[in-house]
Amino acid sequence: MLQPFEEPASDLSGILGKHIIYTYSNGWEYEMYYKNSDTVDYKERSGSVGGRVVKGQKVSIRQLQTALPSEKVEASESEMSSYMISWVEPTGTSVVQVLNLNRREVRTVILFPDWVVKEPLKTVWFQNEHLDLMRSYRDQGPTYPIHPKIMLGRLHFIEHCTLDNEHVINPH
Repeated sequence: MLQPFEEPASDLSGILGKHIIYTYSNGWEYEMYYKNSDTVDYKERSGSVGGRVVKGQKVSIRQLQTALPSEKVEASESEMSSYMISWVEPTGTSVVQVLNLNRREVRTVILFPDWVVKEPLKTVWFQNEHLDLMRSYRDQGPTYPIHPKIMLGRLHFIEHCTLDNEHVINPH
C-alpha cells in the first residue's frame, strides 16, 4: 500500500547514469549528471549564477507516462524517454525539470526566492563547501516574493556513465 504523497515506482533505467549538457533559450548553460535514483550533480556553466557547482543534490525522479498504471495504453518511445525531476536547494530555490531524451528537450520551472534574485553571486561556488552559509542566507531571506522562471532548452551533449561516479561533474 502506498503511503500518502508516495508515487508508484517508475522505470528510471533510461535516465540513470546520464550526463547531459543543455542550453536554455536565454543562453544559460547547464551540465547535469543523474547519479542515481535520488541524486544529481550539476554545474551551472553560464548565466546569472554561472560557476555554481552542486554535488549530491537529493531529487525525486519519475518517468512520465500518458496513462495511469491501471490503464493499458501503449506509449510511444518518445513518451517513455520523458522524466520529471524535482528538488529544493539549500538556498530555498525549487526546481521542476521535464526532460525528454529522445527529443533532446528540457523544460524547467525554477522558483527563485527573492534573496537569490537580488544577490545571485552569493550562490556562485562549490555549494557543498558552504552548505551552512547557504542555509543561513535562505533563513535570513527575504524569501518572498518568489520569482518563477519558465525555461526551455535543448540538449547538445548526452553520454551514459556509471552510476554514483564522483568524477563526472568536477567542482573545480
